[in-house]
Amino acid sequence: MRVDEVFNLASTIEPLNKSEILPLSTAVGRILAKDIIANRSLPAFDNSALDGYAFAYADINNPLKIKGVILAGDKSSYKIAPNECYKIMTGAIFPDGADTVVMIENEQFDNNGNLIVPLDTPQNNAKKIKGEEIKSGELLLSKNSKLTPANIMLLAAQGISYIEVIKEPKIAIFSSGNEINEPWDECDNLSIYNANGFGIISALNQHGFKSEYKGILKDEISSIKDAIENSNDYDIIITSGGASKGEADYMNQVLNMLGFEILFDSIDVRPAKPTKCYKKGSKLIFVLPGNPMSCLLAVYIAVLPYLKKLAGHNDYMLESQIAKFKGNLKFKASRANIVIGTAENGEFRATNNNIYSPSMIKPISLSNYIYISDVGQNGICDNQEIKIYKIS
Repeated sequence: MRVDEVFNLASTIEPLNKSEILPLSTAVGRILAKDIIANRSLPAFDNSALDGYAFAYADINNPLKIKGVILAGDKSSYKIAPNECYKIMTGAIFPDGADTVVMIENEQFDNNGNLIVPLDTPQNNAKKIKGEEIKSGELLLSKNSKLTPANIMLLAAQGISYIEVIKEPKIAIFSSGNEINEPWDECDNLSIYNANGFGIISALNQHGFKSEYKGILKDEISSIKDAIENSNDYDIIITSGGASKGEADYMNQVLNMLGFEILFDSIDVRPAKPTKCYKKGSKLIFVLPGNPMSCLLAVYIAVLPYLKKLAGHNDYMLESQIAKFKGNLKFKASRANIVIGTAENGEFRATNNNIYSPSMIKPISLSNYIYISDVGQNGICDNQEIKIYKIS
């Protein structure tokens, strides 16, 4: 399957039909489970945006008698007559009859202590009108909105302290292979340490998703089957290794046996193949390549968009930008190719001239963006504008 087809298929994934209620203070980054309607106007009353003097603009040419001071939090009613004003603090209720504020830094007085308003003071200056931001009964935030710090402030300003959000997918991470050892175990020179599991966990965490590492799957049908069956309470299972057509790659056989349908069995791009995705109900299982670079790139271009869509994100695709490529590259046109590199000041440069092996880790550790070529494209040239995707 082409990369663009993998991206398009992600749009068909339905968010989990699960929600939970969280304290507002812990809900940043989460996704709203339902529309939120404003229960009060913002501002809730006419008030001053700054410290100054509230007066009627019609009296701007006249000395104004200062009747008193209105402090923020004072709920009394105040009114001015012609040629009067009140000293007013930021957030204080506006007096009836006033429509403009002269900021306190511009105060001037005549010999009788009356306020002289600078003639360049604009009408309606610094008066915040009830409901000018939001009116009671209006849609405040829509379902599937991401709770940014600003959105959290909007909710708090409505007196909301708990909020219903889409429950995040429960994710299990496995590694696969008899040759794999954990970093805390001894490893001889003919075995390798498990780098993939920790790369996957970190990439998910980087995008706000918690996961649970469940260990190494041995290359045995019974072991793989038991592990999958014992993970029924997880919404997503991610494994690395066992994705190719080697004699000891049993994952496809086991998942067929357990009734999973395949969404895609390969991504036609170097070096993120072979990458597979299976579905049963709302559960997704990703089988990623065993080579570390291939594995991590597959997480970014395949796993994360599907995971975000399952979690209810509207912006589920990788962050992207347009940049000018610096240099010249040639590659095989028979497939899509991933160029790893760094982006800075609107320019993208390939790491090590894009010479790498899918088994390597260091080249991608030096990179923060990738470019994905089209099938049939045989290269990119200097100063060509390209779309790149952020990976770190």
